[in-house]
Amino acid sequence: MSPAALRIARALAPRRAVRPRRAAFVRPRCATFVRLVVALALAPLGCTRPGAETTEDGDTGDGSTSGVWAEAPAPADACDNALLVTQGRYFGGLRELSAESPIGGVCGGGGPDGFLRVQVPVRADLRVAARGVGFAPHLSLAPDDCLGGREIACVAGAPLELRDLAGGTVLRLAVGIDEAVFSDLKQKPAPDDGPDPLSFELDIGLTRVLEAGEVCEPASRGRCVAGTMCLASKPGDAPECTTLPADTCSTAMRTPVVLDDAGEGALVVDPAAPQTDAHAHGCGGDGLRERVLRLGLPATPPGRALEITVSRADVGLAVRTPTCLAADELACAAGTGGPARVVLGRLATMRAAGIEPYLFIELPADSEHDPTFTLDLRLVPEPSPWGMPGAP
Repeated sequence: MSPAALRIARALAPRRAVRPRRAAFVRPRCATFVRLVVALALAPLGCTRPGAETTEDGDTGDGSTSGVWAEAPAPADACDNALLVTQGRYFGGLRELSAESPIGGVCGGGGPDGFLRVQVPVRADLRVAARGVGFAPHLSLAPDDCLGGREIACVAGAPLELRDLAGGTVLRLAVGIDEAVFSDLKQKPAPDDGPDPLSFELDIGLTRVLEAGEVCEPASRGRCVAGTMCLASKPGDAPECTTLPADTCSTAMRTPVVLDDAGEGALVVDPAAPQTDAHAHGCGGDGLRERVLRLGLPATPPGRALEITVSRADVGLAVRTPTCLAADELACAAGTGGPARVVLGRLATMRAAGIEPYLFIELPADSEHDPTFTLDLRLVPEPSPWGMPGAP
């Protein structure tokens, strides 16, 4: 007897009491009880209906178990009927779903959509991946309503990720398909002896975001919140999420800009210091460690600006002022094709207002063991557009 047939026979037959065990996903079940019995002979063929099944050994108290089937939620045809789920694996199919969707098709795909409500019980990163039997699924996440034009993010044929969601967050997940692909597959009947090309498998995963001071090993505990790193304070201690200096705007290192009589100076940067990547900038740098400085501006003659140039060509720079918001990015240089260079104008105005610009130094990948480098500073004529390079 095949493993699939054996599972079905064990679920239907009375047996002695055993310790209740956790549910395990198996193949999607056929529609009726009669088919369950027939499946003893046909189990190797399986069946392809949406959803997923589990069996749980429910103790009846008389030495037998109930062998009750429990079906996992499948994506609903209507947004309003979406069931609440959390991390796990789910199965579904688009063949019988309607193309009438309040969002007009995931990522504008135009085909039918299936819906689930995804709950994030604790602060965590959310990752959703889908695998279609005969198509590349489209995925989108939206607020917990069924209004059109509310997609937070959507992807086609790739996993969808949202980072650092608050505990208690509930989002609407939609699974869709390109309209032309759906039309082509829909014209062909579902096979009797194999999976439906319009069926899919959905994996929802959560990675807990650990606060500063929480134990962070083993890695299965989660990942440290931005601005902290998993470090042990001393040998033998359990590693904890440790707040790093100069890693975020809130821990930015205040750095006075000191210039000589010629209006020049330098800042030394050590890439060996531990850092993370807590900010995204307009010119790139995603995934690269960064150092954050808060510049104390010097008194300067009128009409002068501060030019900052990196001594090595693979380091990026970004400046934000007066706040740390991405919308306040003043200048950005990726450090590709030559040394990065940014210019800060209106020095006298910023100094008079007590503004200390944030300077972000994007460190190269795998640079933890590199030697120190410098940021070369000098006064240049005030540029006309604020933040654009000026001629010396």
